[in-house]
Amino acid sequence: MNTPPDAQAAHAEAVADAKRLMRLARTAALATLEPGSGAPLTTLIGVASDFDGAPLFLMSTLARHTQQLAADPRASLLLSEEPGRGDPLNHPRVTLNGRVEKAGEPRVRARYLQRNPKAKLYVDFADFAFFRLAVETVHFNGGFGRADPLTPDDILIAREAEAAFAEAEPRLIDWVNALGDDALARLAGRKPGGRQIWRAAGLDAEGLDLAAGAQASRLSFAKAARDEAEWRMAVTTVLETLA
Repeated sequence: MNTPPDAQAAHAEAVADAKRLMRLARTAALATLEPGSGAPLTTLIGVASDFDGAPLFLMSTLARHTQQLAADPRASLLLSEEPGRGDPLNHPRVTLNGRVEKAGEPRVRARYLQRNPKAKLYVDFADFAFFRLAVETVHFNGGFGRADPLTPDDILIAREAEAAFAEAEPRLIDWVNALGDDALARLAGRKPGGRQIWRAAGLDAEGLDLAAGAQASRLSFAKAARDEAEWRMAVTTVLETLA
């Protein structure tokens, strides 16, 4: 039996919202388990996203939640939009469950600091380390009457081209930032000439993340780029459309 078009559209919208939250979030609520008792502990942490969209953390190994994860890596992470107008319960949020693992690859440090530059103040402290959530289940809520069953395959990008994009990311970020303030504002979905100065904060096969101070924006491509040349073309096409 085929899925009705309206259900397909609702599912596609849920996937897009979940992916956007995963790319734009800078903080998240992390729930861990107390060894022995199994009692939950929830704390606020900084977050970024890996190339496939999986959450990345920078945490002190002295922190209670990190010590709990060393004993039991199972965790739950809640990502939501920044507070705005209206009822916050009518805005999208996504809960990702899985296991937290060490993430020592050089790209992880670069991606995290691009999105959380203030972390440069403590990133090199001896007790801090990077971690990644290996997503196992997804719970998406788009607001009142908008819940959709999603899977990790729905929200994570295939990792085949990851190494190529990791190598190209610094070069592509420099290329985007050289386009000029007006172009960057348009890519961020804002009018040129405003007070905010937008800059590229990261990228992946499906789009570009931009930041202006504490604000963040996401440019999502119509289809995933397979290499650096397609990625540049996707950005150029968007700019031509917005001109």
